[in-house]
Amino acid sequence: MNQHIHHCHHHNVYHEHDHNPATRMAEAKAHCLERGVRFTPLREQVFELILEADKPMGAYDLISALQVKRQDDPIKSGKNIAPPTVYRSLEFLLDEGLIHQLSSINAYVPCCHPRSQHAAAFLICNRCQKVEECSNPPVQSILDFATNDANFAVERTVIELKGICRDCQAH
Repeated sequence: MNQHIHHCHHHNVYHEHDHNPATRMAEAKAHCLERGVRFTPLREQVFELILEADKPMGAYDLISALQVKRQDDPIKSGKNIAPPTVYRSLEFLLDEGLIHQLSSINAYVPCCHPRSQHAAAFLICNRCQKVEECSNPPVQSILDFATNDANFAVERTVIELKGICRDCQAH
């Protein structure tokens, strides 16, 4: 096998053909049940908003969207959303490997392959803001090097590459 050929598995995080939001939500619930962690209604709502968005969502976008949802609920309509509770929900979703945080744009995206300890690189288009998740052997080898060679306990891995996507280059 030629060591120089690497197949990149990359997916637009919002148009993954085999994962609709309902399927991803069911998988997340099963994951949390299996791990014995609580997938509270707020965590579920935050995850649902990230899944249903068509672009990366910032924390304040999420707080605003939750506030709008609360206005439609007669029981909760008078209650404000406390930002710390949303940040705790985001932290939970990050810890469980269900979402990724893109620091360069201060936003969150769903994980295409939810599992702990996987390396992913994100291709972020500066023009259209499209985000693709890319998991392939060179990306994974960075994680393996840190863990095995440097004896570094990796807690989260997000590699961000910013530039112009193929669609925007074509126009």
